[in-house]
Amino acid sequence: MGSSIPAAMPLETPMTEQPSSLYGTQPEAPRPQPPGLVDQIAGVFTAPVELFQRLNKAPSWAWALGAIIAASLVVTVIWGLKVDIDEMLRPILERNPQVQSAQIDTIIEMQKKFIMPFGILGALLGTPAVLAVLGLFYWLVGKALPQDESPTYLQAFSAAVVPGLVKLPLMVLIAAICLMRPIGGLTPDRIAPTSLGYFLRPESLRLQAALFNVELFRLAEAVLAFLALRYLVRMKTAGALICVLLPLLLSLGFGLMRAQ
Repeated sequence: MGSSIPAAMPLETPMTEQPSSLYGTQPEAPRPQPPGLVDQIAGVFTAPVELFQRLNKAPSWAWALGAIIAASLVVTVIWGLKVDIDEMLRPILERNPQVQSAQIDTIIEMQKKFIMPFGILGALLGTPAVLAVLGLFYWLVGKALPQDESPTYLQAFSAAVVPGLVKLPLMVLIAAICLMRPIGGLTPDRIAPTSLGYFLRPESLRLQAALFNVELFRLAEAVLAFLALRYLVRMKTAGALICVLLPLLLSLGFGLMRAQ
C-alpha cells in the first residue's frame, strides 16, 4: 500500500499585500472641483485668500462672468429708461467749442435713439472683451514675474473676472435707486453714495472726476485683484502692484480727459 502525501494547501495572500490596482499603480487623485458661483460670491466677501487658492488649482470664470454681465445688463436697461439724456449731455455739448449751438439738439436726439442699444451691446460684448484683455495683461506680467511657476491664461482670466463679483451689491443699489427716485442726467457711476464725489462737489470738473474715482467698491475690487494676482496667478508682489495700479491710473486719466 502506497502512502499518500497530502497536497500542500495554497497560502492566501493577505489583503494588505494585494496590488492597489490591476496595473500595480496607485489610482490618480481626483481633480479638485472649482468653487461654484455662490461660493465665489461668498468668498470675495468672507475668505478671498482661500477662494483664490482654490481657484489656483481649479480655475473658474464662466459663472462669475455671466453674473457680472447679467447685472450690468439690468443696470444698463433700468438706467437707460430713467436717465434724462438732455440734462446729461447738454452741459457737456455747450462747453465743447467744436460743437455749434445749432447742432446740440440734433446730437441729443440721436443719442436718445442709440444710448440703449449701445449700452446693451456694451454690457453683452464690451464687458467680456475688456476682461479678456485684462486677463491677457495679467497673464503676460505673470509669465514675466512669476512667484514660482508661470500661470496659465485660465488662471489669469479667472483673476480678472472673479474680483468683479464684489461690485454686485453696488449694481443692485444703483438699479434700486434708479427705480425709486428721479436721477436726472446722472451717469451710473454718480448715482450711489459710495464715492467721495457724491459728497464733495468742487467747482473744478477735473477734481470732481478724480473724487468720483475714489469709490468704495472700486477700491475693494482693486484689493481683491491684488490678492487674486498673488494667490491665484502666483505673481510676485511687484507684478501684482503693477497690474492693479496701472488700470487704476488709466481709469483716472480717462476720467480727467472726459471732464475737460
